[in-house]
Amino acid sequence: MNIKDSDHIAEIWLTNEEQQNEELRQSLELLYEKYKAQKYKICIFCSGKSDLTENTARLLFCNKALNTV
Repeated sequence: MNIKDSDHIAEIWLTNEEQQNEELRQSLELLYEKYKAQKYKICIFCSGKSDLTENTARLLFCNKALNTV
């Protein structure tokens, strides 16, 4: 978890294993409420199963195409 007080952002990173853990996900609800009450934006990042290099290349290609229009 990464808390950015200056930006009012709470980042939570979940591994594939953590995503499957129902107990953990339920325990995070209290954390979400805590930061939501403080007007933080809650960002949840979940590990994927796709190829990171391929997906990053696609993202860069699309962003470059958008910037040339």
